Amino acid sequence: MIGVVVAGAVLIAAIGFAGSYSAVRELAEKKGFGQFSIVFPIGIDAGICVLLALDLLLTWLRIPFPLLRQTAWLLTA
Repeated sequence: MIGVVVAGAVLIAAIGFAGSYSAVRELAEKKGFGQFSIVFPIGIDAGICVLLALDLLLTWLRIPFPLLRQTAWLLTA
């Protein structure tokens, strides 16, 4: 059962990443990012993951820093 849940989560994450990547890449191309538009969406998604992971870690260490979560939300928007 755990394997099915993990496989489903990975599938949903892959679909979300693919949709996000193509949408952000197209927007970056329209805004004139040139060749950088290929890696720009990966940087945005990685930034969101890192900021949220750091927010969770600092909250777990009882050193909350809400600006991290708000910055991740801004990148998501």
